[in-house]
Amino acid sequence: MDQFISKNKLKWIPYDKFENINKYSDKKGFSTIYEAKYKEIKVILKDFDYLNNSNESLNEWKIIDSDKIIRIYGFTKNPDTLNYILIMEYTNKGNLRKCLTEITKTWKQKLFNLYKIIDGLNDIHKEDLIHYNFYDDNILCHEYEENMYGIYISDYLGLHQLTKSLNNIYGIIPFMAPEILKGQSYTQASNIYSFSMIMWEFTSGISPFNDKAHDNLQLALDICKGECPEIIKNTPQCYVDLMEKCWNEDPLKRPSASKILNIIKNWISFPLEKKIEDINEELKSNIMEFINASSNNYINHIVNSYSQIYYTSHLHNFTSKDLNEILFLKLKQELFKLEKIAEINNQNFQNEHQMEKNNLQIQLVQLKANI
Repeated sequence: MDQFISKNKLKWIPYDKFENINKYSDKKGFSTIYEAKYKEIKVILKDFDYLNNSNESLNEWKIIDSDKIIRIYGFTKNPDTLNYILIMEYTNKGNLRKCLTEITKTWKQKLFNLYKIIDGLNDIHKEDLIHYNFYDDNILCHEYEENMYGIYISDYLGLHQLTKSLNNIYGIIPFMAPEILKGQSYTQASNIYSFSMIMWEFTSGISPFNDKAHDNLQLALDICKGECPEIIKNTPQCYVDLMEKCWNEDPLKRPSASKILNIIKNWISFPLEKKIEDINEELKSNIMEFINASSNNYINHIVNSYSQIYYTSHLHNFTSKDLNEILFLKLKQELFKLEKIAEINNQNFQNEHQMEKNNLQIQLVQLKANI
């Protein structure tokens, strides 16, 4: 721990130097969050259940210096449990979900704040890192003055140890890419899928799959079969196109964080840098979509929330192996039906559906490898 603190230019602060220590939120997965004061400055204390002094744990971590990522000051230790505690920057508005209506009133506001989020994620990816728990609860808001918000990514350090188990599913299912649910390793592309759900959240005012039970095998199956949230009426088509690219089932077809950053930058920066007659027709069309959307009476998409919605990451009571076995059986049934129909019908039908059959066979091979 001493080497890690020194290497990353962090501080070690004795626990008794903190005042007014109060629980900030309920236990989040494998950590408990407190707020406290240190020299009259509010800070957040994150008490980890699993962090110890072994190099293996600490070597997974890398401190990122970015104004779009929550600042980490250093460490302390709980004298009662001997757990290490991370000392972090305090934000006065809590997580993204709590301040969503305040920061998404206009399309201009939505795009500026999305830009801040993808800018932070891009900073993580530039360090060859991955966020293992990227969802709205780990994006924090701070109001500096009226209608002036800072948006920061949090929790980019933790949970790597928990994700190493091949079959365990840990996290918030609506924000998890289908390949992660199936047991594949986290990648930067899986972060982009999670970002697409945040994009959708900005158009709806609610969390994705708000009308379904989150701690549920069925929702995970639906996502693995390609189900996505319903597109909200009056969303600019260029925004929809980008969002759909980000939630593409194939991770290789999702855009990178840097590409998304440039697209959103073009949407928001043209008035400052260019005259509208000087920009290309595609970008001009995209900009007009946002202008027209802003002029309409925008109403957030409201649905009745399902009672079994979970906003805190946790270990689920089913595994990737369970999921893959069910998907494998369902695909086998689909393939069997297709072959039976082909037997009954003529050769033209067989030729027409050969591609579908081949696709099912490829999926079966992939799923079998994960079982």
